[in-house]
Amino acid sequence: MSLTDNYFQLYDLPEQYSLDDNALRVTYRDLQRKTHPDKFAHASQQEQLLAVQYAAIINDAYDVLTSSLKRAIYMLKLKGFEIDPQQSAAMDPLFLMRQMELREELENVSRVDDPETALEKISEQLERELEDLEEGFAAQVEVLNDSNAVAAQDTVKKMQFVVKVQSEVEHLEHELLDV
Repeated sequence: MSLTDNYFQLYDLPEQYSLDDNALRVTYRDLQRKTHPDKFAHASQQEQLLAVQYAAIINDAYDVLTSSLKRAIYMLKLKGFEIDPQQSAAMDPLFLMRQMELREELENVSRVDDPETALEKISEQLERELEDLEEGFAAQVEVLNDSNAVAAQDTVKKMQFVVKVQSEVEHLEHELLDV
């Protein structure tokens, strides 16, 4: 194992968007078992430092690979394409309008008769939307080149919007349940 391996190589996984979650978990546990810093408590200081570095990389890689959004951003980065947060103004106006409508629905949730059902409905819509975006990204990144990189970047930006709204839904659910 090398500290320069990309995360897919580190986990001995194909460099593709769709991953085998079970294989990822099994490899994570195996890597943790082999490189956990506690195993190197009586080793040299250099070996202890390397163990800590390996553990940090293994954990970071796991965090990235288990998150569909982080994995998509990472895959684009591996291919030399960065997400520019300043370019959201150029996004699909219909998509942005839909996001605004969802945010308005969220703002009004506390005023409806059954806020839990309203949040569940919004959450299900967001989940379907994210699944559609993930499928689109998987197809785009499969043959990523300059001509379809812009579409893949746009898809990831949309995924970021959806994930952010999902986070807001979760936050609102916690607020409503705590009341």
